[in-house]
Order: sequence, then structure tokens, then C-alpha cells
Amino acid sequence: MSIINSELLRRYLPWGIAAFLIILTMADTVVIEPTINSLASSALQSSTVVGAFVVIISVLLISRIHVRRVSRKRTVIESSVLLISMWGTLVWGFFRLFGAGVGPTSDTTILNIFDMIVSPGDSTVFAILAFFIASAAYRAFRARNLDSAILLVVAILCMLAKAPIGETIFGLGIVKLTDFVLNVANTAGRRVFLMAMILATIALTIRIILGYERGWMGRATE
Repeated sequence: MSIINSELLRRYLPWGIAAFLIILTMADTVVIEPTINSLASSALQSSTVVGAFVVIISVLLISRIHVRRVSRKRTVIESSVLLISMWGTLVWGFFRLFGAGVGPTSDTTILNIFDMIVSPGDSTVFAILAFFIASAAYRAFRARNLDSAILLVVAILCMLAKAPIGETIFGLGIVKLTDFVLNVANTAGRRVFLMAMILATIALTIRIILGYERGWMGRATE
């Protein structure tokens, strides 16, 4: 059996690295020791490198998907525009960075692309998303029972308070009521969910350290 397909490399090496990094990060939060703190800091900084590789893989996968769509004559215009825009921006950014020493955050062309294309596009998507959320809320928040009725009333109050027409019609009372709902009732519920997430994260971390959880390695838990 080759070393690439060996049980050690496929199963125990990723588990050992993950367990070591988890224990190191946990120790960094409770122990003041220069060596441990330095190792933990280096491990956290290495996440930037991992993130860079993730971006590279994502760009390659997106390019592969849309090149395949163009070759099969499916969404040719959309895929072509996406590929040209993405790779054109990347090539121009690398050319300016390595040729003239100008970073992407300082290059006027990149900034103009963001201000004139990306930012208006984001605003358009969020505007469409607002109508989608409103239609979904209309279908979901029907007063079939007490719980849905409470959701419907609270949603209406929050929307009226955040819109200028709500304060004009009902005065400052609806704004104060909405602030109470968001800052008191909503905060209490959010803290309950946060505590549940913390406990679930601790349980999942323990399972990863002990080797019971293997779903993160791309295979089902055994």
C-alpha cells in the first residue's frame, strides 16, 4: 500500500493536526506561557495562508464551471461576462502590483470597478432580497396559531418603526416599543441561542479531539 493511501495519512494525520491545533488554541486562552502563546499566534496567522489557498481553489472551480457551461452553450453570455470580468480584474491587479508596485486598495481602476459596478450591483441584489424577504414573510407569518400571530405582530411593529411612515402615524411610542422588543426580548432569546451554540461547539470540539467526529475530513462519522 502506498504512503498516499495509507491509513495513517488519510485518517490519523489530519485528526492529529486538528487535535493539536485545538488544544494549542485552548491552552493559549488559559495559560500565560511565552512558547505556547507564540505557537498559538503563529497557528492563527497561518489561517491567512489557508484562506489564500481557499480563494485560489474557489477561483479555479468557478472558472472550470463556467468554462464548461460556455463549451456546452449554456448561459454563454452570463458565464462569459463573469469569466472576463473576474480574470480581467485579477490579471490587471497582478500586473499593477508586480509591475508598478500599486496594491489593489490603491489602484484607481480597481477602485472605480468597485465603486461603479460592484457596489451598485450589491445594492441591487439587496433591494431584490428585501422584496423576496417581504413576500416570504407574507407567506410564513400567517396567524394560524398563537406563535405565528406573535411573530406577525412583532414583524409588523418592527417594520413600521424602521420606516418613516410608522413614526409619523403612531409617534415615538412605536419606536420605543420596537426598541424594547429588539434590545430586551430579542437580546434574551439571542443569548439563549448563543449559549446553546457555545455548548454545541464545545461538544463538537471534544468529539474532534477524541477522534469520534470525522465528517470534517470529507467522510461520514464512523
